[in-house]
Amino acid sequence: MKRLNSYLWAIGWIAMMPLGCTSSSDLASITVSAPERRDPERTTVLAKAPKPTTLIDSKSVNYVATSAAFLNPERGFHNDIELMSGRDFGYVRSKGHSLSRALIRLDDYRNRPLPATFLAQLNRQFQLVRAAGIKVIPRFSYNFPTGDGDVSKSPDASLELAIEHINQLKPILGQNADVIATIQGGFIGAWGEWHSSANGLDRPAPKAKILAALLAATPSSRMVQMRYPHDLRTIYPQPLKLTNAFNGNRQARVGFHNDCFLANRSDAGTYYPNPAELQSYISKISPFMAVGGETCQVTPTEHRSNCPTAEAELAKFHWSYINAYFYEPDLDRWRKEGCYDRIARNLGYRLQLLQSRFPAQIQRERTLAGNFTVQNVGYASPYNPRGLELIAHHRQSGKVYRLPLLKPRSKTHDPRFWLPQAGKISVDVQAQIPQAAPLGTYELLLNLPDPLPKLANRPEYSIRLANEQTWEAKTGFNSLRRTVQVTR
Repeated sequence: MKRLNSYLWAIGWIAMMPLGCTSSSDLASITVSAPERRDPERTTVLAKAPKPTTLIDSKSVNYVATSAAFLNPERGFHNDIELMSGRDFGYVRSKGHSLSRALIRLDDYRNRPLPATFLAQLNRQFQLVRAAGIKVIPRFSYNFPTGDGDVSKSPDASLELAIEHINQLKPILGQNADVIATIQGGFIGAWGEWHSSANGLDRPAPKAKILAALLAATPSSRMVQMRYPHDLRTIYPQPLKLTNAFNGNRQARVGFHNDCFLANRSDAGTYYPNPAELQSYISKISPFMAVGGETCQVTPTEHRSNCPTAEAELAKFHWSYINAYFYEPDLDRWRKEGCYDRIARNLGYRLQLLQSRFPAQIQRERTLAGNFTVQNVGYASPYNPRGLELIAHHRQSGKVYRLPLLKPRSKTHDPRFWLPQAGKISVDVQAQIPQAAPLGTYELLLNLPDPLPKLANRPEYSIRLANEQTWEAKTGFNSLRRTVQVTR
């Protein structure tokens, strides 16, 4: 689509201290036999907090990184789907995507509330998304111009009706938060891109009210992405800081989508009216927010889509996703210049195990203490809540025990804080195998599942680590390639 807005270009960078590190110079590598396949639903969840202890007779394993491309949830190149007209979205994963932007047209409801039939159909369509093993980025719009026509007064709804529509959507969004990665602001103007509104919704006051309504209607675990940095800074003049990141408050739940990435010096108006300040503002907050969008072309003489520029800005602004089909000349240039595959690997998070250290043997009544070291070599961290579990698989019986490690908003025990600029992150483990569990040999694995119940045991929604010989496609677990012997 052609973007007809007017915004600017800016420059800024954020530097963050490492969150933790560990040394492996004095640790010897060991090899463990390949893991058995198992049923991830045979689990025991521990409620009892383990007692602290120290590493005893610990041994280390070092891990080999992989350059392979693979799917992971809530990140990567995406496609577009017409959510309301789809019948089966299984093709999305087969095309190499775990994520789709879901375009939802409200053209027929510019002058009336959403009917119950529409809401019921929308809920059914989200069920198809879940069945397909993907997540979506919904965008609601009252129009979708094509061609080169004038979009300066694109038809949308009145402010009051738009807010009524958002309120009507609240139950549907709540019921389907598990398969919503993030929501783009939508509703306002041409394509729902927050400009060119026939009803004046593209002014500051209506924008603020639309955002407030969306944040209230969207589950607190999900972000709402705004189109323009100027609007974001107008509402939140002070940049979000690490100390307030991911805390569920409104400012911490606002993201950014740039739908004219690399078009020209202003990204076709994205950074209007003050380029340097706005780009600096976004660079400061982008580590803690969902960032994505698509490229476009409006000024060929200022085209900036070469690989060095694209890769530098994707990293600088911590992009998690980008459209795989628009704008084709930019994507073709990345292929020709050789950076397309690197971008595909690095969009969003790319988590690599570096080392783990656990005892070879423990008594059943003792706490299993150890640690592992991880590094994020992608552009961004996971932006939604994510589980963190040590998996203990009893080889003799096949029983699986899930030992929770997550500490919300911990810089080491919450994957959202595994930021690229954090370097090596050492995660201490204190876990306890239940006293009723059998004695014997336990294989240790790491699991980063979706925390919501409908997806918690779905392997396609768990994070795969970027290492050789660790991923189990059947379970969604990452093998630590070691065992521990549990004795009396």
